Amino acid sequence: MESILFIETTISGSGREAIKAASGLGYTTILLTERMNIAKQRNEFEDVSQMIHLEKLSEDLIRSEISQLQQQGNIVKAIVSFVDPFVSIAAQLSNEFCGTSLSIEALKIMEDKTATRNALKENASSPKFDIYEPANDIEHTIQKDYTFPMVVKSAISKASKDVYYVENKFEMEQVIKKIIKLYPSQKIVLDEYLDGPQYLVEVLVHNGNINIVAIIKQEITKGIKFIVTGYAIELDFESELYKELVLAVESILKDLRVTFAACHLEFRYICGNWKLIEINPRVSGGAMNRMIEEAFGINLVEQTIKLYLGFEPNLIRKYEKPIYTHYITIRSCGYLLKVIGENKAAAQPEVKEVFIKPRLGVIMMPPLSMGHRYAYVIASGNTPKEAKANAVEAASNIKFYLEPL
Repeated sequence: MESILFIETTISGSGREAIKAASGLGYTTILLTERMNIAKQRNEFEDVSQMIHLEKLSEDLIRSEISQLQQQGNIVKAIVSFVDPFVSIAAQLSNEFCGTSLSIEALKIMEDKTATRNALKENASSPKFDIYEPANDIEHTIQKDYTFPMVVKSAISKASKDVYYVENKFEMEQVIKKIIKLYPSQKIVLDEYLDGPQYLVEVLVHNGNINIVAIIKQEITKGIKFIVTGYAIELDFESELYKELVLAVESILKDLRVTFAACHLEFRYICGNWKLIEINPRVSGGAMNRMIEEAFGINLVEQTIKLYLGFEPNLIRKYEKPIYTHYITIRSCGYLLKVIGENKAAAQPEVKEVFIKPRLGVIMMPPLSMGHRYAYVIASGNTPKEAKANAVEAASNIKFYLEPL
């Protein structure tokens, strides 16, 4: 039995779709998960051939499970993860057990925001930054000459969690203390604040060849945190800007020595320069895979799996369609009593998908991270502007009814 082993998954989004893609390619799919809610929903994961629940996804336990699977006759062709923080360990084990050639060291650097900043400090796309070490005297750091506003974040932050906008030294000190309390041994990144349009770039690197699969403009809603609430696939990117962006992407990935990997980069365009916000060693989560599939006919997670298996991915666009995804957040806290409008939203013109994340009875709240986006609508149109209007209009039909806490 030729198998693909997945280390952790998400209930929906790119990580979940990757398992479906692997099953569709004819592989036995094996999932290791430490999430009890996934184990309890085993019947909803019909494309998972074998699910193994572990109390903790430690390297030792994962190695033990791989050995047992091989002894049982499983021919494990690749070990993959689309979920932080398991991407690099999955790649390391895949190279070791399956003979793949994934760029382990680069993936490890991408998982650590301080390592990323240090590795790219000479790169033209790197913003001004500083690193706070846990052993440092916080007063010494606060006394440094910084230009505000700044962005302060944990080295292992993801999905806008543990990322803070600060406007002065007092706020900086409070945020650093807050992060230290949560992660006593973690370094902290202090970035200059970059004010400009933000773009996400999905990339697959095969045998050193860098393939830009899609460029997506992001709409940021700034409340308590910076939350991306809108994604627009870029079809007609201005030629000079595109050339400069390609050069920036290539420069970054060459500095990191990436030869075989999937990743996505987030940039802001500032005063004629592309500045790197962050880079992550996987396909973006959420609706990203579905967006790219609707826009170009490319199943990115499927092509990523092919890359990880050692095959050359097929990234030829079958067509090009304007696509926009609108995410829904809420402004209050409470237990979810009911949701209305999903079917009405799905029936609106050019709507490709409506997804409602929370189940009845869960606690909902205003967004403190990307995980607090509770629904999305993907829509198309004759133009990017029309695609956005269709998505936003359809999303307006969706209402969440809460019981206050």
